Amino acid sequence: MQIRKPTNIDMGSDSVSRVLTRLTIPSMITMLAHTVFHIVDTMFIAWLGTVPLAGMSLMMPVIFVVYALMSGCTIGATTLISKNLGMGRLYRSRYLANAALSLVFLISLFPCLLLIPSIKEHFFSFLGASPEALVYINRYLFWQVWSFPVASWSLLLDAVYRSQGNATMPMYALLIGNAVNMALDPLLIFTFDMGIGGAALATLVGRILTFAYSFLKLRHYSDIYPKFTMTRNTIPTWRSIVVIGLPLSLSQISFSVGAALLNRIFAQYGEAAISGWALGNRIEDIAFLLVFGLNAALVPFVAYNLGKGEIERVKEGLVFACKWAFILMCSIGVLLYAFPSMFLAVFRPEGLTLSYSVASIRASTTAYPLIALTIIVGGLFLGAGYTQYNFYAQVIRNILVRYPAALLLNAMFGIDGVWWCQPVSSVVAFFVSLYFLKKLKPAILDVREEYI
Repeated sequence: MQIRKPTNIDMGSDSVSRVLTRLTIPSMITMLAHTVFHIVDTMFIAWLGTVPLAGMSLMMPVIFVVYALMSGCTIGATTLISKNLGMGRLYRSRYLANAALSLVFLISLFPCLLLIPSIKEHFFSFLGASPEALVYINRYLFWQVWSFPVASWSLLLDAVYRSQGNATMPMYALLIGNAVNMALDPLLIFTFDMGIGGAALATLVGRILTFAYSFLKLRHYSDIYPKFTMTRNTIPTWRSIVVIGLPLSLSQISFSVGAALLNRIFAQYGEAAISGWALGNRIEDIAFLLVFGLNAALVPFVAYNLGKGEIERVKEGLVFACKWAFILMCSIGVLLYAFPSMFLAVFRPEGLTLSYSVASIRASTTAYPLIALTIIVGGLFLGAGYTQYNFYAQVIRNILVRYPAALLLNAMFGIDGVWWCQPVSSVVAFFVSLYFLKKLKPAILDVREEYI
């Protein structure tokens, strides 16, 4: 029987608005900390010049893919653990956490292959890296690779806390790691003259401290204590996690693949275009923090209440999240469209890079409200365990629509047209999500016993 910790939220009995608000705010701050890890690196590396910034930008698809695989599995674990807790199965929840830990840690080791010179050079050359950019990629890659195993532990502990209605511990852990990263970045990059490699080392140290804090607090704030174990049921349990997590991972990877393809188009216009696109994406990451916080809050909330059979609470939560996401992103979109340069000032972009960033932001903001609703509906899919719906919507958006639209717009209008592939693909993804939402209603009445 689960013993409710005093810091955990009762996701099955407290008012829906209170539960989602208390889960959303720390989730938003946690995602801000995740974003700031990369924002701070981007800011200081941008100060080094356009070519180092392009080198880091070309590394981002790799980082996104690795984190997509790990986070897909941990969100799958969150869904399954929350649903089992809703059904009163604490022992099964503990076993799921153990299996998820070994799976995510194994995934985190795959990027070590990029340390092999021949693989590294062929891979990044395919992405459009110039010989000059490849020099900076080499310096950034080494420390970044070793941060993945540490992050795998942190992500799993994050899932364990959230599945029990505790979003504050992951928030505190990320804030500690982020503060250390911010302090070390200028010291290692400039004072010790490590350049772009110093940014990656600072991130590694920050990740280590994030994990350490989460681990030390586990016994006080959790009824689940994940550890490395392998039994005859571990691999079948991996299957249960992967069935839910893999579509989510693939949908996130589709974003990285789409970004890599777009980088090949922007490479025709030089490093400034690649950098401008990257800075525009950074601003968008910040703009959608609250919406992503709502998305993260919905996952354990939906899973737990489906486990209890509380369908009406799930519907009420979806309406609450959609309403606030739409209102917020209408307001933020107008602000960013009117004053993009003000928000870009911290990165100190050069003239042409600034111009490209402004064009990217203004095009994307036209679809912000629809993107917000797509993200919220995606949170319902994740919590219900139907992550394949997310996968279909994101693959259609990122690869089947966005890249062909970018090619067409580039041929017709040059780089000024390419930016508009973002809103075009986002509108299509919204209607695809609506289609699957209509199909989901009868499906969520099934508790999905085969996955739990």
